[in-house]
This record gives sequence, C-alpha cells and structure tokens, in this order.
Amino acid sequence: GGWGWFSGYGELASAHTTALVVHGLQVARGNDLKLPEGMLERGVAWLTSYQAGQAQLVENGVNQVKPVKTSADDIDSLVFMVLTDAGVRHGKMLGYLDRDRTHLSVYAKAMFGLALERLGEKEKLAAVLENIGQYVVRDDENQTAYLKLPNENYWWSWYGSELETDAFYLKLLARTDPKSELARRLVKYVLNNRRHGTYWNSTRDTAIVIAGNI
Repeated sequence: GGWGWFSGYGELASAHTTALVVHGLQVARGNDLKLPEGMLERGVAWLTSYQAGQAQLVENGVNQVKPVKTSADDIDSLVFMVLTDAGVRHGKMLGYLDRDRTHLSVYAKAMFGLALERLGEKEKLAAVLENIGQYVVRDDENQTAYLKLPNENYWWSWYGSELETDAFYLKLLARTDPKSELARRLVKYVLNNRRHGTYWNSTRDTAIVIAGNI
C-alpha cells in the first residue's frame, strides 16, 4: 500500500512519499474525484503500520530497549497529520510529538498544529502556535510577514523550504485565526514572492502554496 521514490520499487516504500500521495488522494476525494478502489485505504493502512512502528521505537528509547529512536521527528509529524485527516488517532505518537515539538522543524510544527486543530487539542495547539510565532518576521514597510527559518543545516531538505513552510503556516492560520493581520500579511508575502510571475520554484511548491491560499 506504500509508494516508493521510483516506479517499480513499491517494496521500498518511503514514508515521506507515501504520506504525500495519500494526502493528495485525500484532497482528490474531498473534491469528489473518483479514485481507484482501495488505493487510498491501502495507503492509510501502510502509514498506520509505519506510525505504530515508529511510536514503538520511541517508546523503546524511553524504556532503554533496543532498537531505539530518541525522539519523534519531522516525518512523524507529516504522517500524523495525514492520518489525522484519515480519522486515525495514535495517542502515543501524539504524546511524543507534543513532547518533542521544540525539536521539530518549523514546517513540521505547522503540520502538527493542523493535526492538533482537527483533534481539538487546544492547549497543545496553543503551545505549537507560540513556538512557531518566534520565527515570524513582520515587514511593516511592505505590510507583509514571513517565517525566518533556522535553516543553516537543512535548507536542502523537504522541511527546509521557506515557501512550503509559509504555505502550511498559512493553512494553520486559516483554521485558527483567519481574519488576523498576520494571515493577511503572510498571504501578501507569499503572493509577492513568486519567482516567475505566475508560479513559484517548482510544480510541488506551487501546488502547496495554492492549497495554502485556498
């Protein structure tokens, strides 16, 4: 039920790729597009199994039993968001992501925040919003705002994209404070920073930015 980086390598499914595909399929179904029977469900099942395995590794770290994983990470946040949208709630992973939220990238914090909003976890969501807020830069001259990421070490990774991070933060603001000045400023910044007039750096970030503005 998972997807890999290259066609024909399904046995080497990637959690990141699978989460992106499942998220896309969820959006498609939400817009009444007909999907191949069972495709979305199999993807959700794969991610559910993956999440359970990652949570067990983090729990092993708590209990000092090998193999271990020291903390929940950015992929865990992405998978958690996608599974939350599918109606899957993993209590232990929720707890570990909340515990380790300060170690997540800003991108992953926004994803975790979206999941928390859907779950109605108001106190945890408030903590995430406060943490993201420290990265907000306001440009009063241009009446814009954006996130200044601590990207010295991971600018090249998927969670290092400033545009995509801004877009997911905007999605979060659209759910939590849609009429805020910050949301308006962020929209203006994103729209003003198209690289080629009508689109951004790639088809991927263009799609994510458009989704964040809808």
